[in-house]
Amino acid sequence: MSHHRSSSSNSSGHRAAGQSTSRRMDVASPPSPLRQSPFAALAGQSAPSAPTAMAEAARPTDTPPAQSSQPVKRGRLLLRRETKHRGGKTVVVISGFATHSLQSADTLHAVEKHLKARLGCGGASDVERGEVIIQGDRPDAIADLLRALGYDVAGVTASPKAARPR
Repeated sequence: MSHHRSSSSNSSGHRAAGQSTSRRMDVASPPSPLRQSPFAALAGQSAPSAPTAMAEAARPTDTPPAQSSQPVKRGRLLLRRETKHRGGKTVVVISGFATHSLQSADTLHAVEKHLKARLGCGGASDVERGEVIIQGDRPDAIADLLRALGYDVAGVTASPKAARPR
């Protein structure tokens, strides 16, 4: 004797008068054709030619903010190494942007983006303090990139491993 009851049956095991069985989907027959094409609006348009699309895609994104043969002197920046409140992770803080009268938030973001792209690391910019924070312990590479952009760099400019000969 089975004690299993189905949800569609009443206590005596018979179906109620108004209930019908669930309808099953027919999967054996071929599907019906689509009634609306999402690409119908694009039918009259042509695709752009490949050379122009490739030229825009190949445009370098990590170019420095100023393009010139001789770097323009932009001012003095100070590098410092920090590990505070970062779970032991080292970052390099670039300060001194706030002292330059020509520096704006756009320039700060452009320098941050350039350094992150060239170094392959993360970072952030703090516009209120005029600082850029770059993740990782690579002050020597950061100093070289900043000098190439025309900044005078002071402070920590060598990683601790490079500073101590063995």
